[in-house]
Amino acid sequence: MSQQQLAFPPLNDDAKFNLVAGAIAAITMVLSIVAFWWIWWIVQPPAPKPIPESTIYRMYDPSGNHLKPESLAAMQKYIKEHEQPQNVQVLKGWNTKQISNYMVSQVAGGLKVDCSYCHNINNFADYSNPNKIKAKAMLLMSGDLNRSYVSKLPTSVGGYNITCATCHNGKPKFETYPIQIQNTLPNDYRLPLDREYPGGLVITGVKSKSLDEVELNQNTMYHMNLSLGQGCTFCHNARYFPATGVKDGGRDQKQHATWMLQMAKHINANYSTIMANQTPSCWMCHQGYTVPPGAAKAGQVPDVLSTTSSAP
Repeated sequence: MSQQQLAFPPLNDDAKFNLVAGAIAAITMVLSIVAFWWIWWIVQPPAPKPIPESTIYRMYDPSGNHLKPESLAAMQKYIKEHEQPQNVQVLKGWNTKQISNYMVSQVAGGLKVDCSYCHNINNFADYSNPNKIKAKAMLLMSGDLNRSYVSKLPTSVGGYNITCATCHNGKPKFETYPIQIQNTLPNDYRLPLDREYPGGLVITGVKSKSLDEVELNQNTMYHMNLSLGQGCTFCHNARYFPATGVKDGGRDQKQHATWMLQMAKHINANYSTIMANQTPSCWMCHQGYTVPPGAAKAGQVPDVLSTTSSAP
C-alpha cells in the first residue's frame, strides 16, 4: 500500500467544526467534573484534628519534695495511731493511709504546699485552720463540677476529671486573668457570664447586634483561642459559623465549649467566695493547652469526687 493511500483525506468544514466542537465538549466535561469535586472538597468541613494531649500534670509534683520532714513524720505517726481517719467530712470510705496518699499526691502536689498549709500537723483531724475549711469547700466544688459538667464530655476527649491541680497548676493562689494573657484584650475583659448559653454570644446573621456586641464576641473568641492554644476551626466550621455539631456540618467541640461556659457561669454564681471573688476564665485550667495540664485521668481522683459519682 502506497504512502499516498495511507494519508487521511482532507477535512471539510463540517468535519473540522465537529472535531473542534467535540474537543471543546470533552474539555468542558472534564473541567466540570474537576470543578464539581473541587467545590465539594472546599465546602466540606476539614476533618477534625486529633486532640493533642498536653503533658498531664505539667505543673504537678507528686514526689512530695515540697513537704517538710517534720510534716511527713507527723503524718506517719498519725497513720500509725489512727488506721481509720478522724473527723473525715468528704473523703468517706477511705482509711487514713489512702487519704494521706491522696493528700500528698493530689492536694499538696497540685498546690505544691506543705501539709501545714491546711493542717494542724499535731492533730490532722482539727479544723481550726481556715485553709482546711476552704479546701473542703473546693473538694466539694470539684465533685460538683465533675458530676454536673465534665461528665458530659465524651471519652473521646480523654475522660479526665477536675482535681486540685486543674485550677491551681502548682500554685496555692492563682490568677484567672493574669495580665500577660490579656495581650490585645482590654485588661478588664472577663467572660460574659451574665448571659445564657448556648446563644449568649451569637452574632452571625443577627443584624440587630451592635458593634459592641461584635467586639465582645471577638474578644471572647480570642480569649478561648489563646487559652486552648487553638484556632477558630477547632470549634467552628469557618464556612458556616452557626453550625453546632458534626450532624449539621460543625464541630462537637463547639458543644463542649458551651458546656464549659455553663460550668464557668455555675462557678461564678455558686463558688465566688472560695474563688476569692475571681471570675473564672478558660485560661485558669487550660493554660494554653487543649487538655488542661492539671487534669486528672480516670482513677486518679476519689470516686466520691469523680465524674461517675452520684453523691450530692
